[in-house]
Amino acid sequence: MVKKEKAGSGSGTVAADSTPAALESKANILELRKRIAVDAEKIVHEYMPAKVLELTRILEEDDLFKYPTDNDTLKVGCEENVSKKRKLDTMDSPKSPRAEDKAAAVDSTIVKSNVVCPCNEVILKQQKVLKGEIQSCLQMLTKVKIWIQLNIPKVEDGNNFGVSIQEETVSELAKAEDTSYALLDGINKYFMTRGKLVSRVAKYPGVEDYAASVKELDRKERVNLCLSLYDLRNNYFTIFDSITKNLDKLKTPRSATSLPFT
Repeated sequence: MVKKEKAGSGSGTVAADSTPAALESKANILELRKRIAVDAEKIVHEYMPAKVLELTRILEEDDLFKYPTDNDTLKVGCEENVSKKRKLDTMDSPKSPRAEDKAAAVDSTIVKSNVVCPCNEVILKQQKVLKGEIQSCLQMLTKVKIWIQLNIPKVEDGNNFGVSIQEETVSELAKAEDTSYALLDGINKYFMTRGKLVSRVAKYPGVEDYAASVKELDRKERVNLCLSLYDLRNNYFTIFDSITKNLDKLKTPRSATSLPFT
């Protein structure tokens, strides 16, 4: 009977983590970790404080992000050259309609209108600025978060104070990401709500309450966009402050010289 050789015995077997492919992958992963660390520290020390100052300047000096007044609200309404609803006369056709003719007749009865209800141009400009800032913020937060997560050491008993700081910072970054996603979702909801109200304005132009509701919705959205930019600025500020105050613990959560019960 042939005896099976034990794994790891002197049979020339190479460990899985020592193969050329595994060693190459480890080297690539190590290089990626170094690149992530360099990018993250550059974001923390350069980009975040620069963004705090840039957004503060926009909020204080740019008229686009001033709170609206009664004098600068958009007049709500649709174009005056509105064509009335009409149907094409298909009853005078000399031939009896076939199946395809009936389908064409149904298509010809679709309501046609040249009503144009414009968007609020000021809000569109605000949203363009805000969406760009949100995307930049999400990219920065993602890089900084993975950098801190990769610095979390293996689980051990004791000496975990630095690890708790890392976990708390990661939680703050995740909350900032959720806030940014919610801002994007709010922009889409604004358009859906406004579209329904504007359709009422087009259908019932004599009802001034519908026009007033659109104006108030626009005013609310402008205030919301201003507050959203403040939130972005504050997220940058608080995260920058928290990371710089605890930078040593975030990079090296456990000290080799610290011992329990000392």
